[in-house]
Amino acid sequence: MSARRRILFLQLPLLDNDPAGAAENSRLAAAYLRHAMERGGEDRHYEAVIAGAETDRFDDRRLLAWIVARRPDVVAATLYVWNVERTVRVLRAARCRLPGLVVLAGGPEAARPHPFLFRARLADAVVCGEGEPVFAAILRRLRGGRGAGYANVAWRAARGYRWGRRPPPRPALERMLPPADFALGRPDANGVACMETARGCTAHCAFCRYPGHRPGISALPVSDVVARVRALRRRGAREIRFIDPTFNARPAFHELLRALARLNADGRLSFCAELRADTVTAETAALLAAAGVRAIEIGVQSSDPAVLRAVRRPGRPDRVMPGIARLSRQRLELTLDVMCGLPGQTAADVRATVRRLARVRGGSVQLLDTLLIPGCALRQRRARLGLRAQRRPPYRVVATPAMSAAEMLEAHASAAPFLGGRPDSPARRFVGRRLPDLFRERVIVDLDAPARVPRIGGTENRRALLFRHDRLFAKRAAVCAAVRAAVRAEPDMLWQFVLRPAWEEPLDLLDAMIATIDGFPEHYADRLLVRPPGSRRVSRRVFVLLRRGRGYDPSWTAEAEALLGRAFY
Repeated sequence: MSARRRILFLQLPLLDNDPAGAAENSRLAAAYLRHAMERGGEDRHYEAVIAGAETDRFDDRRLLAWIVARRPDVVAATLYVWNVERTVRVLRAARCRLPGLVVLAGGPEAARPHPFLFRARLADAVVCGEGEPVFAAILRRLRGGRGAGYANVAWRAARGYRWGRRPPPRPALERMLPPADFALGRPDANGVACMETARGCTAHCAFCRYPGHRPGISALPVSDVVARVRALRRRGAREIRFIDPTFNARPAFHELLRALARLNADGRLSFCAELRADTVTAETAALLAAAGVRAIEIGVQSSDPAVLRAVRRPGRPDRVMPGIARLSRQRLELTLDVMCGLPGQTAADVRATVRRLARVRGGSVQLLDTLLIPGCALRQRRARLGLRAQRRPPYRVVATPAMSAAEMLEAHASAAPFLGGRPDSPARRFVGRRLPDLFRERVIVDLDAPARVPRIGGTENRRALLFRHDRLFAKRAAVCAAVRAAVRAEPDMLWQFVLRPAWEEPLDLLDAMIATIDGFPEHYADRLLVRPPGSRRVSRRVFVLLRRGRGYDPSWTAEAEALLGRAFY
């Protein structure tokens, strides 16, 4: 038997500016696809390697070296809205280093059509929708076999991509998912695990593409869910997040809650889930609490029935608040989602919905911008609906006929005092002797080195570069050259550029650094943030770390803080 080929499963994380937080990056897709490979007998021909949690901190250079060192024959990349641009860049570089590398792409961001994935011509095959039922057939075709001509699989051809014609198989979920004792089914280092108990959605919300993956709902039997929960608990899980699109839409929902309550009688586990509130009865709320469901997310979206009808949001709007009240009485943690930028939605509706939900006891309101994600109905109808949105991820709607860009900004500003969180961590302080938002990896840049461009050290994708010198303004060309070199080398990571002045330097130095940063295209994190055009970057920021034992004019530090606060978030 010939040597097995090596297949690498790659899923890059979402990066944010919280210095204390670790990137959350559940690798369920890799576990599911590896099981599909084994179920189809392809493990006799392929050896699986999964890029683990240690790679979540790597910058692109180190990640590329890590990939090349493992010399995979195939990379199966899971794409999300936050990682698709970076994944394309990294794998294009990997193919230059590994000629003949085969790239398979799938995940929520893989959609037909896509604004740039197919145009990039990186992937040899793209799977839109469920990958598990077709994965073994794809691997067989890569070995020279026949088949895999499924309608949800696109193969790279001489010109563009060629789609199959056969409908893909849709086996029941229990036949598709790994068993409860599957080796990869483990909680992360914090005791958190994700679990799918049902797949498919009966709703057809125009802002979501989930219904296109599987018509109807396929659910695991209650006994199977209990076995999986028991296995995760035995392996150290303390929190289990049910990732069903709507947890209480699955069959035998109350039966499942009663079974979880019996299993979790000692309260060692806590569960999180997303629910529809309009179907929550008093019995449902009591059973959720008894089972140990502690945190619930509810998509309210809008309080205007006409807006909900326009996006085909199902259910009874008049029953949403009573359902939320029943959950609140059980003292559950509620995250209540409101959307901004839906067709026909006004700023007044956003304000009214946010303020109404802010009065819910135990509730935390979250304002989410409408995203025209590839494959969703709203994206297909955007021209007819007059929706203006970003061309690159996250494809945020920036204006509609009912809400101008200025009104959208005003809606966010008026909602801010009522929100329980923000999409990214804002800097608490830009100037000070202690800066609580600095990243863990801090690299000192030698501004006196003979090289025209200072060397940039470090390996992590969230990094602080420290510039310490007694004449920083005189070294401003070297400082800006280092900023420019850093972003050019690593456009996908989050950067902090930290000055350590001996005394009050001219604020023109800060202006020069800001102008250098503004010369680069926006990062995903910048596009995610709602702000006036051309202002307040979040991905690459400047800080001033004052030296201990030195006195600084308070008016200078205040002016520097104000300047940086206007430029960055």
